[in-house]
Amino acid sequence: MQLLGRIYFTRHPCERERYVAPLKEILGFRAAAAEDFDSLTARVLRGIFDHYFEKLLNAYWGIERMRRMLLRDVELVHEDLLAEALREGGGVILNTAHFGALEFLPAALAFRGYPVTMMARFKTARLRKTIRRLAGEAGLELLDAADSRILPRAISSLRQGSILIYQVDEISCWRPCHTKVMSFFGRRIRLDRTVELLQRRTGAALLLGLMERVGGGRYQLNFEVPSEHLPAPTGLGPDAQLIKRVEHYIYSFPEQWYNWKDVVLLDPLAI
Repeated sequence: MQLLGRIYFTRHPCERERYVAPLKEILGFRAAAAEDFDSLTARVLRGIFDHYFEKLLNAYWGIERMRRMLLRDVELVHEDLLAEALREGGGVILNTAHFGALEFLPAALAFRGYPVTMMARFKTARLRKTIRRLAGEAGLELLDAADSRILPRAISSLRQGSILIYQVDEISCWRPCHTKVMSFFGRRIRLDRTVELLQRRTGAALLLGLMERVGGGRYQLNFEVPSEHLPAPTGLGPDAQLIKRVEHYIYSFPEQWYNWKDVVLLDPLAI
């Protein structure tokens, strides 16, 4: 996959630039020399290739082989936070990002007996059919982001005590709140208000969960309560806390985030 990825970007330099340009804008100032940034770029691109390899495993490995791998090779870190949140009875909004082995996160929980609902966006009808089949085999409830009733369905799942997986860095799907502004990657942006809306309607607990690659074909699903870590500007609500915590992880492990090309969708406000 690494070789195929390098060949693809060599033949499609404009596509490669869609990842490299925002990476340089956001992290280039941290590189002390040109070769440092070149090394960083190579690491980030390898992470993107890993992501597509993980997609292929999900689609073609078969459900039992995936089950064995995810139960064996994924460690749940601070799983007690998830158990405690579920005991409250109002469901859990498990916020995540395009980080590490995100493709494995829903099934890693479902195979351990957790009730999981996942929001998903499909580029093709064939992909929708394939993912629905795999979700059914894994015991996942799948919500189509193209469904006009997705929010009521998500609220219903939470009220039934499910874990709703929501990607906070799905920039193209944000519902901006014009009265809430904060800094993200050094830009002043309008906040998404989806998580706050879901929590207000359901009283669900909030957690952040990121599936980190730790090497050797092993992974850690790290749970944390975002409000207990890096503070966000006061009065901006849970969306701000989550975004700032995700920003911290991206700065710390840029090779694990693969949503770089969507940074251009951020609409920075004039200062």
